[in-house]
Parts: sequence; C-alpha cells; structure tokens
Amino acid sequence: MSLLTHSFKHVVIVGALIAWVLLTLGGLAYSSAQRQKEFDPAQTLALAAMSAEFAPAVTTSMHAQYPSLAKTVVHIQQADCSCNFSNNIHVDRIDTVLDKSAYHSVHVSVSDIPKEIILPSLPAVMVFDEQGQLGYFGPYSSGYFCSTDTAIVDRFLTNVIENKHVGSAVVSDGYGCYCANASTTS
Repeated sequence: MSLLTHSFKHVVIVGALIAWVLLTLGGLAYSSAQRQKEFDPAQTLALAAMSAEFAPAVTTSMHAQYPSLAKTVVHIQQADCSCNFSNNIHVDRIDTVLDKSAYHSVHVSVSDIPKEIILPSLPAVMVFDEQGQLGYFGPYSSGYFCSTDTAIVDRFLTNVIENKHVGSAVVSDGYGCYCANASTTS
C-alpha cells in the first residue's frame, strides 16, 4: 500500500510541475502576443516615404538638432515601452559592430526627435552615411520576439557602413514588439 501511495504522490507532483510549466509558458506567450503590433499601422510613414523629399527632409530636421550625423546610428526608444528590454540586445550588438568601424551611435528618447519626423512606433533606428545622409530609417527587426535573428536593419547597416548603399531605405513594414509613439498619440 505504501508503494502505491508513493507512486501516486510522484504522479501528482510530476503532473503539477508539468501544469505549472505549461501555464507559465502559456502566460508568456499570451503576454508576448499582446505586444505584437504593426510598426506603421496607419501607413503614415509608408505614405510619407513615397515622396522623394521625405529622406532629405528627415536628414535636414535631424541635422538641425544633431549637427554632426555623418557615420552615425541613432537609436530611438520610448521610456515606458516594454519592447525596449528585448531590443536592447540588438542595440548592444549594433554598438559592438560600430565599435569596429568608424561609425558611432547616439541613444535618444523619442522626445528628442524633431516633431515633424513621422515615427509611428518604437523602438526605431536611423543610420546616417559618410556624408550625413539618411541611409536607413525604421524598425530594428520584426517577428514574434523582434530578436536579432529577425533583424531588418542589419542588411542595410552593413551596406551603409561599407558605402555600398544607394539612397535611403525607409522601412515601415514590420510586425512585432512595438509601442505606439506616445508623442504622436497624445
């Protein structure tokens, strides 16, 4: 009888442990799914970027606030954005790449970006080339966890650093962990 009781306790403990793991994973998946959004849900950035004047206007606005943007990556975050945590891994990785080149990075809050620049969601990044012209503007990555494995910016960053890019790439298409820009929704 003691062996049966011991086996029953073992089954109950293992069952409870499995249930706890499944509930924890389910909760994490649910929480992550709640943060999944389009980077440009109203297509405001996409429509603006269709204009040939968009990238030069962004460059001019940024140069007014940050005069020395040649060979610069501007990391843009919003203080209360829950997506910053997973994005910081990507930011650190980019900064490591920049340490090996002549490029440098600037970390700013969305409130430090000129108001006329259309920025629907965060975190976001801008890459300025050797001449200080906009080479990339958009999200770091997309996908379920917006990880470095699903990076969008990396493809463009390499080309800008190696001076192999042609013009500006403004990316508004992305679905992942993004926070609405509070400075445009208030």
